[in-house]
Amino acid sequence: MKAGDTIVIPLPDTSYDSHLWMVISDPSQGDECVIVNFTSWRADKDQACVVEPGEHPYVSRRTCVNYRDAKRCKTGDLDKLIASRNLKNSAPLSAELLARIRNAVAESRMNWDCVQLLIDQGLIPSE
Repeated sequence: MKAGDTIVIPLPDTSYDSHLWMVISDPSQGDECVIVNFTSWRADKDQACVVEPGEHPYVSRRTCVNYRDAKRCKTGDLDKLIASRNLKNSAPLSAELLARIRNAVAESRMNWDCVQLLIDQGLIPSE
């Protein structure tokens, strides 16, 4: 896994099902990474980073990054799930979209544990 990689986790009836998850941290800096997902846009959802159709092949309608459900996970666990075909890779994020997602963390509802890993990796400022 590397920053900008995307995966679909086909686990029916779970919060993972049918969402595109994105690695926004730098897995090469340790054994953990932060993943966030796209979710359908609604006015009551986190508006820190809104993504429009055409910004990523998976996005077919107005979408937002679901920072609230960000997860900090072991990179090795994701690699094993990909190798076992329990996860499906999708097109990686463009460098521009990855930067927008990271830059919006400060205005988002991301949990502090995930924010801290991004700060520790030097990917977002600590202020």
